[in-house]
Amino acid sequence: MPEEAVLFRGTREGIHIYLNDEVEFPRVISSLEQRLATSRNFFQGARVVINTGRRTLTADQMAAVSSILNKYEGVQLVRLEQSRAATAQENREMTALIVEKPVRSGQQIYHPGHVIIIGDVNPGAEVVAEGNIVVMGALRGTAHAGYAGNRSAFVVANVMMPSQVSIAGILARRPDGDTMQAKLEPEIARLKDDQIIIEPCHQGSYE
Repeated sequence: MPEEAVLFRGTREGIHIYLNDEVEFPRVISSLEQRLATSRNFFQGARVVINTGRRTLTADQMAAVSSILNKYEGVQLVRLEQSRAATAQENREMTALIVEKPVRSGQQIYHPGHVIIIGDVNPGAEVVAEGNIVVMGALRGTAHAGYAGNRSAFVVANVMMPSQVSIAGILARRPDGDTMQAKLEPEIARLKDDQIIIEPCHQGSYE
C-alpha cells in the first residue's frame, strides 16, 4: 500500500494534522487538499495544529498550506510543530541575510539564519527565518522567526504593526479590540511561557 502522505488525529486541543516528511511535498499538499475537501463541514471552525515532522517548510510551502486552510471558514491554526531532530539547527552558527530595500506586498523571503531588513515590510509581504528577524523600518506584513524550532529567536522592528508574527511556530494574536497603534520606539516580540509578548526593546533582552 502507498504510504499515507497526511494523517489526522483529534485531540482536546483540536485537530492535529501530520505531514509525512518522507513523502514528496507536492503529494502531501494534494493529499491535504483532498482530505479536507471530503470533510469540509468537519473542519469549518476547527482549531488545527500542523506537524511537519523533520521537514522545514520554505516560505512557498508554508504559503501553500495556509492557502488550503484559508478555504475553510473559521479554521484557526494554533501552531506549527516539528520533530526534535529538525531543531538541531538551532545550535549551529547562523549567517545573516541583509535586505537593503523594502519588502513589497506579495514578496516572500526565506533564509536559514537571521534576516535584517533595511526598510519596511509592507502588508502582504512575508519574512521567514530560522533565526532572528530585524526590521529597520515598519513591520506591517508577516514575520516568522525561529522557524526550525528556535524558541530563543525574536522579531524586532522600529514600528511593530505586523499582520501576523510567530516564533518557533507559536502565533501571536491581537487581543479583541486591540488596534495595535504604532509606538514611536523599537519593539521586540519574543517567547515567554509559551506565549509571544511584544514590548519596548529596553524592557527585555534579546535572549
